[in-house]
Parts: sequence; structure tokens; C-alpha cells
Amino acid sequence: MSTMTLLQSYPTRVEADLDRIALEAEGIPCVVVGVGITMQGGIDGVQLLVPADKLEQAKSVLARR
Repeated sequence: MSTMTLLQSYPTRVEADLDRIALEAEGIPCVVVGVGITMQGGIDGVQLLVPADKLEQAKSVLARR
């Protein structure tokens, strides 16, 4: 797997998880990071990371939503 790279930032984990689920359904591995105790992101928000070599494919999947 290639290095994980930032796909998008979100204000809450719920929003990030919706996109994570869509990406995983397309076979794109991803991870949500930056979750705080209140389910809110810190100063940088909640981030959705994907492998660098899947970045364009992930953008395409989310653009169809």
C-alpha cells in the first residue's frame, strides 16, 4: 500500500464516515483520523486519508455522490 494522503477534511466524524463508507464500498481503503471526545475534529477537523495511488479514484467516487 502506498503512503496515506489527505483526501478531505470534515467538521465531524459522521460526515467523514459517510464518505469512508462510500469509498470502502468501491474497494478503496481509507481511514478517518482526528476524532475528539465529542465526535468533533480538533483545529484541523476530522480527516479522511486514502492511499496516494488511489487519490484520484477516491475523488471520482465522491464526485458522483
